[in-house]
Amino acid sequence: MPAAGTQRTRSETVPSEADTPGAGILARLTLILTAVLLCWTAGSLPIRADDPTPTPTPHTWEKWLEVEEEMASPALRRELLALPRILTYIVQPGDTVSGIASRFGLDIDTIRWSNPELERNPDYLRPGTALTILPVRGVYHQVAAGDTLESIARRYGVAVEDIVNYPLNHLDSADSPLEAGTWLIVPHGTKRLARPKPAPVAGYLFAWPIVGSVTQGYSAGHRAIDIGAPYGSAVYAARAGVVVHAGWSETGYGYTLIIDHGDGYRTLYSHLKGTWVSKGQKVACGQLIGEVGSTGNSSGPHVHFEIRLNNARLNPLDYLPPQ
Repeated sequence: MPAAGTQRTRSETVPSEADTPGAGILARLTLILTAVLLCWTAGSLPIRADDPTPTPTPHTWEKWLEVEEEMASPALRRELLALPRILTYIVQPGDTVSGIASRFGLDIDTIRWSNPELERNPDYLRPGTALTILPVRGVYHQVAAGDTLESIARRYGVAVEDIVNYPLNHLDSADSPLEAGTWLIVPHGTKRLARPKPAPVAGYLFAWPIVGSVTQGYSAGHRAIDIGAPYGSAVYAARAGVVVHAGWSETGYGYTLIIDHGDGYRTLYSHLKGTWVSKGQKVACGQLIGEVGSTGNSSGPHVHFEIRLNNARLNPLDYLPPQ
């Protein structure tokens, strides 16, 4: 970010047009060009940590526009402030990944895929942590030895031109050399995840909804099991049935699915990242129904899984095959 200099007054910066005909127009054009160049080359800009509701620190060109506002038309002002830039956000007490994503008009994945530490460990989100905030949904990719624009584009499911044409990447063409260790924005790119599928076992009413480890068992105070798995892992229907609920739960479960199996049994899957089915839809055993998340009252990515019989919550481990 450009270093702050001594603020100059309007009279020092822009001569009076009445005193020097033509000079005022030239000075204004010079300032406008300077502002454009500043905002085009601006880097990561921090958001103040002492602000209870953090907002981006005014950028260099925003400060200029505040001083010289009458010199820029509303249309030009909007164009300058709309130029893309990468921000640094300082996590505040009470922040969540979903809340930060919503504040900046992004999705949860973009926040995770822009911050490798957070992607590896959801507990990384603590007050004082600095997060990279991209100006567009996608992936922030660190170039590794041997990477090419073609391999990066293929990896994240975009066209090479999407990466080349994104202004903050500063690439001249598809043949531009890449330097290991540098970062590229892959606009609208996604990371593909392996989706292992648990196999149903004869003699058991239900199949495992995900491949993972039980992180919390069934007890009097927790009439369910929690199954931990990487964020975004596939969640499958544990048995055939009809979806009777698909959406947000106000009870702390976050995104939740409930499937009615038609003989008094129901299964519940909560804290999901999102759902792939809708209420009233018929699903088969092993059908993809959602993805592992950490929504609601959750300390990390997992699925809270319940088996109910006539509304009584049973121990799922009594109905699932051994792992």
